[in-house]
Amino acid sequence: MNPLILSLICLILVAASGNFLSFVKNNKTALYLSLLPSIYIFIYGFYLTLGPIDLYEDGSKNFFIRNPKEKELPIVFILLKFYQYILIIIGAVFSYLFIKYLRNKKD
Repeated sequence: MNPLILSLICLILVAASGNFLSFVKNNKTALYLSLLPSIYIFIYGFYLTLGPIDLYEDGSKNFFIRNPKEKELPIVFILLKFYQYILIIIGAVFSYLFIKYLRNKKD
C-alpha cells in the first residue's frame, strides 16, 4: 500500500475517532486503536516535511503530463502544499489527546 494512501486512511480513522470521542475516551482498547493512526500521520507528516518527497511538485508534474492542454493547476492542489503540516498538527493534537485519556484511564 502506498504511504500516501495509508496516511489518508489514517486521517479518516482519526477523524472518525474524533467524532466518537465520548466512546473512545471511555474504552481503553479504542484509545489504543485510535492512537496508532494518529502517531502514524504525525510521523509521516515529519517525513514529508524533512524527506525527499515533494507532493506538490510531483502532483503538478503528473497533472500536466496527463492534461497537456491545461495552463493552470486546480485549486485543490494548494492542499498539497500544506498537507504535511496538516498531518503534523492533527497527528500531534490527537496523539496528545489520546495519550492524556490513556493516562487518566490508568489512574
